[in-house]
Amino acid sequence: MKKSKRAAQPRTFKQVMNHLAQNQIVGYFLQLPFFDRFIFISNQRSDGRFEKSYWDLTFLFFYICVFTAARAGFMKYCLLPLARWCQVSPKKYDRFCEQAWSFIYYTSSCTAGIAVMYGSEWWFNTRYFWIDYPVTDYTEAFKYYYLVQFAYWLQQIFVLQIEAPRKDYRELVMHHINTLLLIFASYLCNFTRVGNAVFVCMDLPDAVLALAKALNYTCPGIVCNTTFVMMLVSWMYTRVYLYGCIMVSTWTEPDLYVNFRLAPLEGWWFPHFVVYIIFGLMLGLYCLILFWTAMIFKVLYKIVFTENASDVRSDDEEEDTPVLEKDDLRKRSAPNGLTHRSTAKATHGN
Repeated sequence: MKKSKRAAQPRTFKQVMNHLAQNQIVGYFLQLPFFDRFIFISNQRSDGRFEKSYWDLTFLFFYICVFTAARAGFMKYCLLPLARWCQVSPKKYDRFCEQAWSFIYYTSSCTAGIAVMYGSEWWFNTRYFWIDYPVTDYTEAFKYYYLVQFAYWLQQIFVLQIEAPRKDYRELVMHHINTLLLIFASYLCNFTRVGNAVFVCMDLPDAVLALAKALNYTCPGIVCNTTFVMMLVSWMYTRVYLYGCIMVSTWTEPDLYVNFRLAPLEGWWFPHFVVYIIFGLMLGLYCLILFWTAMIFKVLYKIVFTENASDVRSDDEEEDTPVLEKDDLRKRSAPNGLTHRSTAKATHGN
C-alpha cells in the first residue's frame, strides 16, 4: 500500500530565523560552549567596562533572529487582535501592525538612548563627540544599546522585502543602507558618541510618526491630527535642527580636538579624509530627511485644507493587499493576476 507523500514546503526566512534563535537559546541553557556569546555581550575588562570583540558578530546574528521572531509573533498574537478590537479595516491590518510595532520599538530605543546619554559629557555637547578620541571602551548598558540598535537596522533590510511596497521604497532602501554604513563606521572607528546622539535624534520623531500612522487607521480626526502636529514639531527640532548641528560639528570640530592619524591597533581610525567620508554619509541621510520633510508638509497641507491626515508614504498600496493572517510569506509573491482574479471573484460573489 502506497503512502502519499506531501512535497516538502520550503521554509521562509522568518521560519529559519525563528529556528536559529530557538537553537541558540537552547544551546545556552544546555551550557554548550560559546552559546552565551550569542546572547550576551563579550570582552569585559577587569574594571567592568567592555571593548569591541569579534564575538560581537555572533551577538548581532542572534538578535537579528530575535527581532525577526519577536516582530512576527507580537504582530500576529498581540497587534492583530488589537487591530480587530479597534475595528481597523481588514485591508489595513498589516499597516496598523507594522506601525504599532515601530512605535513600540522606537519608543523603547529612544528611551534607552536617552538613558545611556543623559548626564554624560556628550549630552548634546558636540565638543565631547571628539574630545578624548578614541573612546574604545563602553559601559555594559551602552554596548548593549549600540549593538541591539545595529541588529535592528540589519533586520530592517529583511523587513523592507516583506512589507507591502511604499511610494518611497527606493528612498527607504537608500536610507537603510546609509544608516547601516554610518552605524558600522561609527562602531568600527570609535565614533559611538556621535552615533548615540544621532540615534536619539532619529528615534524620537520616528516613534511619534508611527503612533500618528497607527491612529490614522483607528481614529482619524482630531486625535490623529494632533499627534501628527506633535510629530512635526519633534521632527523639525531633532531631525532637521539637532541633526544639522551634529553635521556642522562633524565638519568643523574634529580639527579642533582630534589628532588625525591611522593606528588601528591603538583604536585610531581617523586620518583627515575620514571626516569627508563621515560627513558625506551624514549629508546623504540629511537629503533624505529633507525629502521626507517636504512630504510631511504635504500632509500638513491636507490637515489644514482638507481635514484628512492621510499617510502619503503608506496609503497608496493596492486595495487587494493581503492581511496579516496570511502568514506564509510565499503567498505574498503570488502572481498579481491570481490576486486580482481572487478579488474579482469575491466581489462578484457578494
